[in-house]
Amino acid sequence: TCPKCNGRGQWPERPCPRCHGDGRIAETRTIAVEIPPGVPDGVQLRVPGRGLAGDAGAPPGDLYVAVHVRPHERFAREGDDILFELPITFTQAALGAEVEVPTLDGTSRLRIPAGIQSGTILRLRGKGLPPFQESGRGDQLVRVIVQTPSRLSAEERRLFEQLRGLRDEPAHRGAFDRFRRP
Repeated sequence: TCPKCNGRGQWPERPCPRCHGDGRIAETRTIAVEIPPGVPDGVQLRVPGRGLAGDAGAPPGDLYVAVHVRPHERFAREGDDILFELPITFTQAALGAEVEVPTLDGTSRLRIPAGIQSGTILRLRGKGLPPFQESGRGDQLVRVIVQTPSRLSAEERRLFEQLRGLRDEPAHRGAFDRFRRP
């Protein structure tokens, strides 16, 4: 095709000063694009008929919008599931507890079983993200983080010493103690 007339077969004697004979003018416009729930990072959404104007009166092309999902301040995303780290006290870990956990919809009650270990993941079914272009919802995964007190009052220290005595735990056991000869 002819690079001057783009295959139209004619060229105006005096081209328009705005479009220079092309028949289209580039302009920037802001449009609203509906982002579906659960859209993952990196997806490109197609908006039909909102792209560049077509040549010689042809319909406009499509606009493609690249989606970049900002990290949430409280939750981490793992597919359709969300991860929340829940700090609990040593006492709650040992004795169990029922706690309020923030969710995407507000809060939910979560039962912490007695004797739970730090790093254990508990599941709140249906409290995650909706799958992209599907129905249902993912889960909220709650990773329990047991916080060991760094400073103890004299009374707390006395009680922990008493607890250690009840369980017959040695005062200190190093990583290599099991390799030592008797």
